[in-house]
Amino acid sequence: AGDATYNAAPQVTKTFTVKAKTNQSISAISFSPAALTVSGVTTASATATSGLPVSFRSTTPNICSVNGAVVTGIAAGSCTVAANQAGDATYNAAPQITKNITVTKINQTISVISFSSTTLIVGNTTTVSATATSGLLVSFRSTTPNICSVNGAVVTGIAAGSCTVAANQAGDATYNAAPQVTKTFTVKAKTNQSISAISFSPAALTVSGVTTASATATSGLPVSFRSTTPNICSVNGAVVTGIAAGSCTVAANQAGDATYNAAPQVTKNITVSN
Repeated sequence: AGDATYNAAPQVTKTFTVKAKTNQSISAISFSPAALTVSGVTTASATATSGLPVSFRSTTPNICSVNGAVVTGIAAGSCTVAANQAGDATYNAAPQITKNITVTKINQTISVISFSSTTLIVGNTTTVSATATSGLLVSFRSTTPNICSVNGAVVTGIAAGSCTVAANQAGDATYNAAPQVTKTFTVKAKTNQSISAISFSPAALTVSGVTTASATATSGLPVSFRSTTPNICSVNGAVVTGIAAGSCTVAANQAGDATYNAAPQVTKNITVSN
């Protein structure tokens, strides 16, 4: 514009082009690893043609979450991840792209079944145990209910034969059902036993006198005695007392236990004399 010394200068102009922002696009999303389980993670990746960083988010937050590029499975289903690039002073925002990845439940397995006692006799019990890799509770059942029964983890022998116990874990929101595991063992019958002949010491018995009965069982279990002629003699433990003259009959019994059947009764007569 000049001043007191200078005239106004001739105007000078120049023309240049104002360009529109450049469009950009985002490549297909990829996941590493390509599989995703509940509680598992995978990493999403994609690039923008602008070279600007791409951001990711989950559009199915009940199925998966996204933190940065890390995708975490929350529940089984189809997880959708969206990739965005908002642009800058040079680039327009890129069109959003999405990709689905299936979130699957985690597989689990059951360990080998074990028993607190590997030998089971009819009428007796043993305890079964097994664990699942999921940490979930394992259930047990008998597949041979005529041979053995299962209540919780307690296996009861019902009849001699081959008992098969099955272990199952049904899974939950995170884990698939485990493949069934089975184990078979033998349920044995109780062992028979017998009682030896009864002996008396002394061998003679008088009215009001006493003698001691003795006998042994092949099982080694204690033998009990009783009088089957209580008007002639009485028995207390192994001590036989003469009550009246006549023939005293003493019976020996062994009732058996978890391993042995009851023994057949054995009897022996002793004369009670005056």
